[in-house]
Amino acid sequence: MKINLPKKVPYIQNPIVQPVYMNNQPATHSVIHSFAGLPQPTYYSTNLDPVFIQHLSRHQGQSIALVTTVGRVEGELAGVAVDHLQLNTEDRSLHIRLSQIIWFEGPKATYA
Repeated sequence: MKINLPKKVPYIQNPIVQPVYMNNQPATHSVIHSFAGLPQPTYYSTNLDPVFIQHLSRHQGQSIALVTTVGRVEGELAGVAVDHLQLNTEDRSLHIRLSQIIWFEGPKATYA
């Protein structure tokens, strides 16, 4: 007895749409692909605090300290996106949601 199973169709991974501009400057990011077998959201939304993101972005490449809802973290600010930031420590990269940050401190900055 032979059973005819349907032919498996390959899963096509399309890149996840990223913002083109952030803080009135072109956004730099790598292409993000979805994973096969994981449910993908059909709608994506995030709360945006543009002034807070702008202040964080001014410290990119500098050492900063963040106080999150779970504690204090220190490292070099590698990048800021619309919903999270990347903080590099000595041995790892941390991706922290902006909604979890209470406040941050960094080198003195002037806002002209």
